[in-house]
Amino acid sequence: MKRIIFSIYTNKVDEHTSVTDYKREQFILYKHLLEQRHKQYAMCCNADYELFSVDETNYDEIQFYKLLKAEELTQQYDEVLYLDFDVVPISSYSFFEKFNLDKICVYSILVKLSNKVVEWRNQDQTWHTMDMYSKCCVKNSMLLLNDVVGKMECFNTGVYGVNKRSAEQLNFSGNIDYCHKVFQEAKLDNIYPEVMNKVWRPNNEVYSSFLVELNGIEINNIGMPWNFILDHVHKTPSGASYLIHCVNKDFSILTLEQPL
Repeated sequence: MKRIIFSIYTNKVDEHTSVTDYKREQFILYKHLLEQRHKQYAMCCNADYELFSVDETNYDEIQFYKLLKAEELTQQYDEVLYLDFDVVPISSYSFFEKFNLDKICVYSILVKLSNKVVEWRNQDQTWHTMDMYSKCCVKNSMLLLNDVVGKMECFNTGVYGVNKRSAEQLNFSGNIDYCHKVFQEAKLDNIYPEVMNKVWRPNNEVYSSFLVELNGIEINNIGMPWNFILDHVHKTPSGASYLIHCVNKDFSILTLEQPL
């Protein structure tokens, strides 16, 4: 079984809500340790490892690239696992031994509009394009244009596993232009107020979630333990998790220097 784990890194990304000065600095500071941790985990999984650099500077296009690259790599490898560069393995337990990659392996997050989120948004009267609830609304608007009632779920593609079979089912490269088209239609024809839909942007997580629900593709929902997200809500890593997704880039709270 030929396997690869890969990630993407560039320090030249255009201004974006997910690319603050602090986050840029943290990546530069911890780049070597993050790469070494990924390589260690790949060894534990009997997989090759590759850290790809990109010339693209648009954040959204870089996010599309990771799914396209995963699909491309299935032509060379039996199993492919993508990790965002801010995903930190904290266990040697092999992702490949846990999940069958005949189905797309990704964390599909159940989202809801809680009072806390409403209060948070009302503080600055702004909905952010990267908000998971907002992404789910985009995806469901795209599905409604195809007469499909969507789930209140949306993918986080920070951890994303495929093989040739599952990548071909999704066919992200062949469907991306169609997704762009439906997205533009949904921006103009949706049930959500302008304060929300005006910030919608093309997004890999929206598109991949949309294609899965539109075409009834089965997935393996890897759940929180395999993509435990550290952000403004969860600030402390869980000892019951295997991969920590450090969205807030506070890498100092993780023991990157210690081997797996």
